[in-house]
This record gives sequence, C-alpha cells and structure tokens, in this order.
Amino acid sequence: MANSSLDEIVQKYPIEYNFLQPILGRLQDAERVYMTDESGDETCRKSVLRFTHLRQCDFNYDHYRPLVRLVLEKAPDTDIWRAVLDLIDTRETTPSSVPRSFDATPVRFTSSSQKGSEQTRRLVEGRIFEEIRGCTFRDVGGFFAKYFEGKDWSARVDAICQRILESEWAKFPDPPVQNAVLDWWLRFQNNFLSDARGVYFLTMSKKDLVGSEAERQVDLLLKARPQVQGDSGEKHDWKDIRVVGELKKSSDEIRTKGTLLQLARYVREVYIAQPARQFVHAFAVCGTKMEAWVFDCSGPYSSGVFDVYKDSEQFFRIVLGYAMMSDEELGLDTFTTPDRNASRTITVNGSEIAEEILLRLDPTPLCSQYAIVCRGTTCFLAKNGDKVEGVAKFSWTSDKRRPEVDLLQLAYQRGVQGIARVLGYRTIISIADLRRGLTFGNPHTFQSRNTSAASSLAQSQSRCKLSRSLTRKRRSPDTRPHAAKRSRSSSQQPKAKQFENELTFTVESVHTPSLFDKNDEVYDNRILRCLVVSPAGRPIYEYKSPLELLMVLQDAIKAHRSLYLDGKILHRDVSENNIIITDPNRVGGRSGMLIDLDLAKEVGSGRSGARHQTGTMEFMAIEVLLNVDHTYRHDLESFFYVLIWQCACHGWRKSKQGLEQPKNSLLKRWYTGSYEEIATYKRGNMEAGGFERI
Repeated sequence: MANSSLDEIVQKYPIEYNFLQPILGRLQDAERVYMTDESGDETCRKSVLRFTHLRQCDFNYDHYRPLVRLVLEKAPDTDIWRAVLDLIDTRETTPSSVPRSFDATPVRFTSSSQKGSEQTRRLVEGRIFEEIRGCTFRDVGGFFAKYFEGKDWSARVDAICQRILESEWAKFPDPPVQNAVLDWWLRFQNNFLSDARGVYFLTMSKKDLVGSEAERQVDLLLKARPQVQGDSGEKHDWKDIRVVGELKKSSDEIRTKGTLLQLARYVREVYIAQPARQFVHAFAVCGTKMEAWVFDCSGPYSSGVFDVYKDSEQFFRIVLGYAMMSDEELGLDTFTTPDRNASRTITVNGSEIAEEILLRLDPTPLCSQYAIVCRGTTCFLAKNGDKVEGVAKFSWTSDKRRPEVDLLQLAYQRGVQGIARVLGYRTIISIADLRRGLTFGNPHTFQSRNTSAASSLAQSQSRCKLSRSLTRKRRSPDTRPHAAKRSRSSSQQPKAKQFENELTFTVESVHTPSLFDKNDEVYDNRILRCLVVSPAGRPIYEYKSPLELLMVLQDAIKAHRSLYLDGKILHRDVSENNIIITDPNRVGGRSGMLIDLDLAKEVGSGRSGARHQTGTMEFMAIEVLLNVDHTYRHDLESFFYVLIWQCACHGWRKSKQGLEQPKNSLLKRWYTGSYEEIATYKRGNMEAGGFERI
C-alpha cells in the first residue's frame, strides 16, 4: 500500500459507513467534548479528568480532528484517505492499535517448558500443580465400579479374593513400613498373580529406570509380563510402564499435595515416553490408607481414601485388577495398529476423496508435549507405502473450540497461502467418553501457600472475574456426543462487522474473549483428533544457516499475514513448534510454513467457551501473559521471540561448536515464575538497555 496512489487506495478500500457504525458514537463524543462551551463545576471536573488522562497518554486531539470531522460528515473517500495518509506522515505510530481487554481466555501454564536438566523436582512439581489445580477431583462416584467391576477378569478376581480373605494373606504388614510392604507385595504376587498379564516391579535406585531425561525412582510399577522367560527386569523403560505406585510410612501423607504431585511427576514421565496414552492409572499407599488415581489430559481424579484393613477386599481387588487389565482398560494406545519395524498404522478419512486412507506412522514422534493437563500434541511422519505423505498430528482439544480441520479447509477456500494442506482427519475419542459412568462433585481444594504456580493461576482467574456454580454434581454422559455438534463453535449473537485492513484498525477488538459459561461442565471435555497435513518439514530450530532461518521466518510471517487478511483467521499460538522448514522446490518457492491452528480463531467469531488456553510461555506476548485479549500484534511479537530464541538457544551449538554452552540462560526467566513475573522480566529485556543484555 505504501507504493499505491491515492486513487488506487480509494478504489481498493472503499469506505463503508455501516462498518464504521460502532465507532461513530465515540467520534461524536470526542467532537462534542472539544466543542463544548458549557460551564459548571461538574463539567469542569470532567474536563480536568479527561485532560489529565490525555496528558498522561501524550494525546492531542487536534492532530486527529480533521479526520474525525471528515468521517462524521461522510466526506468523499478521497478526502478521508488523504487525511489518513497525512496523519500517518505527520504522527508517530502509537505502541498499541487496539485497546486492552483484560477478559481473554485464561492462560494456563503447563510443565512442557521444563526439559532436560531443568526437570528438577521443584520446577516440575510447581508447574504440575499449576496444571492440576482446579481440575483435580477426589471421591469420584462410580470409580471402583468403572475400573474394577464387570470385567472379563472379574470372576477370576472374585475367586482369588475368596482365597485371600480365608488365608493369612489378608493380614497387611503391621506396622506398614516400606520394606515390609514391598516384600509382602512381591510375595503376594508370586502366590496369586503368577500368570497375570501384568507384573509388579520395585526399583532400588534411580538407575533402574531408563528412557527419561530426568532421574526418577518409583516405589512400585506395573509392566506387561515379559515374553522371554528369565527376564529379570533389572532395568525398566518408561515406555513400558503401565501403572505407577507410591508407598509411604505415615497414613497422614495420603491426602497431602506432596504425595499427589509425586505421583503426578511419575505420570508425566509416562506421558512423555508414551505420548499416545489416553490415561494413566496410579495409586498411593500411605501407612494403612490407599487411594487409586486416574490421570488424563483434563486432570486427575480418584477413588477417595480408604483403609486397607477395614476395606481389605477393595484393596485386593485393586491390586489384582491392575495386573489383569487389558491395554484399553490401562489407557494404552488402541487407536493405532502395530506394523512392521516397530511402526504403527492408522486409518483416517480422506479430505478430498470419500474413502479411508491407511497411513504408517514413524516409530519416533517428531515432537510431543511434556505435560499432563494439556492438548498433548504429538506429531509423526506419515507414510503411504514407502512415500512420505505428510505429518499426522494427534491432539486433545477442547470441545468448545472449532476443529482445526474446519479452519484449515476454510483457509484453503479463502485462498490463504503458506499454510498446510489437509490430507485426512479422524475423531477418535473424548474425555466424556473415557469418563462415562463417573459422577464428579466439586474440584478438590488444595490447602497450600501462595506458590508461584498457584499465584499465577489466581492472577488469571481474578482478572477474568470468572465464577461458576460447583454446588451441583455432574454425571458423565452415557451417550457419546455427536462429532457434528463438537465441530461447531458456541452459538453467540453476531457482532457488527468492523472495518479492518492494513492501515486502519478497529477501535475495539473483534476477537471476542473466550469465557466459559457459569453453568458449564465440571471438567474440560477434550476430544482426541488425528489430523494429517502436507507438506512434511523440519522444525525451525533445525535451520542450517542464519540465512535459512531468516527466510523461514519471513515466509511464516507472510503465511500469518495471509491467514489474517485473506482467511480472516488469527493464529494465536506462534512458537518454534509451529513453524516448519520446507523445501522451496516442492512447495511453491516457500522456505517456511505456519502450522497448528488448534488455538486459532476466526476473526469476529463468538466466544469458544474454552476454560483455558495453553501455549508455549517462552513465545507468548507480554500482554497475553497479562491476560489481554489476543490480537494480530501479539502474534507478530511472538515471531520476534522465536527469532531471539533461535539465536540465543540454538545459535550457540551452530556457531560455537566445541565450546561448552553456558548452563544458565538469561531466557530461563521467560518460562519460570508467575505470569506477572515473566511479563515483567520479558518487558525489561525488550526495553532500551535490557535488549542488549540478552
């Protein structure tokens, strides 16, 4: 537009006053205040307040008055656009083109930013607490019946329980010190579970567990029975673990936050090693008290605490049940099928042809999320025969959000350039399906000090001023929701269309904040979907030269611009995970593309109703961290953080090979601490003087 003539601008961007209707009242008020000659104390007081506010903002209405008057008088387009261009030439650009709105979807931290050596107990547990706070349920109705009754193996468990209760085995160790309990557990297994599907193991040190970037030691774990006779199972890989258990001496620890977070750390490791898990069973035995847990991507929930002596039959049924559960009952991946060379296959619906497509997935994921309560996004290379067809992405997205496949197809129809093309898709299962038959009451209230994790969530919730009634109980649906209903976003009253292009911006954000209704479900119902897109590419952090990095970023920003201006879709999740390097010879000369529209939103659409949105903290715009409603400017800010991150975190090993990289990064504060702490630190880095430091 900078090179266009005035006539070309007028022709391309005609002024339609129905689009300007929402701001005409404000312009009239401004002109009325400017022209007022009223007297009186009240008028004087208001004028002084307005003057003080405008002085603080360094605002002078005189500069804008010619344009305002032309708009109010409905002057010819040529006159209005000439005034716009004159204003641009004579005035500096203001820092923000859209007023802040502090009622956006609350941002929730996850533990996915903690990787490698940063996965210390303190950091990880702080982030896990952030994830599960507000979505943890105890004493869930129907828990025992759902997971331990009415199964193919129930009759066998009944018979074994009868034998146990009539023998000395019914006597649990007293006092229940850990070594005595572990010894009893293994002897119990040898007597009653010698041919069960699962086998309990104990670990003697952290070295007994492999397959993780962090050192962990689990008291008890369950794996599938080894196929090779004589396998001692001295080493245990996290990818093989089915159930995790924690033992403690004191019964007082059964209800503590520390015990739950310890279990959650183990469950997180299971999810990292097994990203296709649908849910994970876990349990804690503290003294003579036991509590059984299930963790899924919407949070943990439990059977409630019971006494091992008083409810010994229930205790034995749980211990026996874990060892006899099928893969489906254990929450393993049952929606893909094992194939040759350790790979798996999945069938999806074709996007252009009315038939199913069989794809083979590479054994090693391209990327996965290091968290529990999250979308659990995991991507695999997908092949049709021996030819790479594209990338298969699995993610658990809120049923309140519009499916990504819908947005991608909409973008394609509107001619968006630089984003992925849909090859196939499939809806697999939902949290409501997995929790069917359970009754949930109020979320568990943690009694804790104001940790950084807890305070950051409280900050988000207080800004949004959200409230909802949790006095009723919610029973999970017994019928599977229709996929067609899930694919639609929440129905809302349409807002007046607002004029928006490259030069002028709306006075009020068109991206209506996404708040959940106070009568909404007790838990967040997520849906597991598989989306297959093309082309496949390398993540941006695998760039081979500074020039390639800049070219990839340039093309990704162009894609974002096309998505916003042509597709009328705002991405809202720009990060290094969502920009890929592509072969320009195969994708129309583009070196980079923008992917992942899970959190994207059509401009001007109604509220999604989602409770939280998760993203990568390192790349979130400062105002988004402070819960300001998301605009295109925040995405552009995120692109800048992606560039900084590549230079600071990945540039070292590319440019200074052989030199040891510093252990402490100045950018660590971009994802540790509370929301306000991160925003404050990041703002300091971006200000004059601070930027040179990083």
